[in-house]
Amino acid sequence: MQNAKDITDNLINRLRSSTLQLFEIKREVGPNWIPNGTIPFDITAKNGVATFKVYAEFLQDAEDQVTQFLEKDEDE
Repeated sequence: MQNAKDITDNLINRLRSSTLQLFEIKREVGPNWIPNGTIPFDITAKNGVATFKVYAEFLQDAEDQVTQFLEKDEDE
């Protein structure tokens, strides 16, 4: 398990490498959807569609991060 310092250092190093891009991932959510827990993205939701702004190296990485967040959100 990583501590907060390790996670922060890892993120800073990834940002410095300039390989991360900002992706906007859209997913359908319920009309009254409210995310639970810690939200690691900038999220906007309107008319049952949530837009997640995610920093990742590749589109698939961004999609996977959103999927993992939504699956975790359903479990809580």
